[in-house]
Amino acid sequence: MSNNLNKVLLIGPGNIGLDYFKVLENFNFEVDVIGRSKKSSDNFSRKAECFVHSGGLDSYVNNNEQPPKYAIVAVNENQLCEVTLSLMDYGVKNILLEKPGAISYNELLAIRNKSIINASHVYIAYNRRFYQSVEKCRQLIKNQKPINVHFEFTEWSHDIDFEHYTNEELKRFFLCNSSHVVDLVFHLFGKPTILNTQTLGSLDWHPSASVFNGSGKTENDTLFTYHANWSSAGRWGVEIMCDDFKLILRPLEKLFIQHKGSLDMTEVELSNTLDTIYKPGLFNEVNSFLQHSVKNLCTIDEQLRNFDYYYEIANYTREKI
Repeated sequence: MSNNLNKVLLIGPGNIGLDYFKVLENFNFEVDVIGRSKKSSDNFSRKAECFVHSGGLDSYVNNNEQPPKYAIVAVNENQLCEVTLSLMDYGVKNILLEKPGAISYNELLAIRNKSIINASHVYIAYNRRFYQSVEKCRQLIKNQKPINVHFEFTEWSHDIDFEHYTNEELKRFFLCNSSHVVDLVFHLFGKPTILNTQTLGSLDWHPSASVFNGSGKTENDTLFTYHANWSSAGRWGVEIMCDDFKLILRPLEKLFIQHKGSLDMTEVELSNTLDTIYKPGLFNEVNSFLQHSVKNLCTIDEQLRNFDYYYEIANYTREKI
């Protein structure tokens, strides 16, 4: 029993799974890695120099009666729901689920409903919330009420590894990737009470829209605007206007400050040792999950609320419940 209480299941032997494993080696937990295919399991085992249970979660459950206390799910987006439901059936009570948590609102709702029945705690992994640049931003705006915020979530369509995604994941690419930026803004400044959205165009792989513009107001009375054009130049970024200065997160791993009356933008020094050793934000995110310090983690209920905004911003059609 004590071993299982001190054990973490890591499901998904891909690149993000390897990033999680490197972080988990720093904690006093036994880590069981689970892969579906022998090829991916062997590849992970070679890179991480660890044993990997191949054959998928069902095979692992059949050979391990007692569930662990924690699980981290790092599988492809279209597998997130199935794996998470199985983990809760197994009896796992604490689950960190790679973003966006599910490929559709209905799948996310199914996870949430089962988590209530099983008394499981499910969190969505948005590691940008834990960037050192974002933490420094929190400190700087603590005594400066942000007046308005602008953000961009342009994707580099020419640089997407299309073989990595299923057609359904590509059609929901805003959920699967761009939601990182929107999640960060709404996490820092509150959820929208007013949301105005416009979209134009389409792409073969993302038919709902390719150009996005919008504006609104959050529950904390912060005004926001956004834009993105997935056929043009640009990239992710956030600009925060306060009374005395403007903060710029572009790229999100870095923070710049522009003071009133100056055109100069100065890079803010960060204590980001962990963000250079490991995938940025991942160490502090995993630590928060394992220590039950969940203030900056995205809960399943919060993500359900966010999905309403994401569907509107991306011009997705809501499935019938």
